Amino acid sequence: MPLYELGLILDPETSPEQEAAALERIEGIVTKDGGEIVNKDAWGRRKLAYPIRKKTMGIYHFWRFNAEGSVQDPLAFELRTSDVVMRSLVLNLDRELIRKRKIERQLKTKAAKKAARATVTEDEPSAEETDV
Repeated sequence: MPLYELGLILDPETSPEQEAAALERIEGIVTKDGGEIVNKDAWGRRKLAYPIRKKTMGIYHFWRFNAEGSVQDPLAFELRTSDVVMRSLVLNLDRELIRKRKIERQLKTKAAKKAARATVTEDEPSAEETDV
């Protein structure tokens, strides 16, 4: 099962009961077909970078979970239709890690080529040394 990260910004005007109910619904969707929540990180109330729905504060939650791909559609539907959720983002971390490793490999090969060119120019005799 792939590893996902879910970022949520909830409406700050919701009651704690509404917030807990919304988070339970989302957790139920994730765990329904054998998914498991790996990590829950509640950041609490924070100031938003820009107003959303004329609100300048939000309640932040970040979750990491393992789940099958079939969870994406019902989860996206719940996040879109919930009045409590102001913004959300779901990332497939497996894809992100693959992309990161690919970029790191490209940078290593580029650095190796640069180092190889630098050693080749150092090994070549300069014009002053050949005149002797």
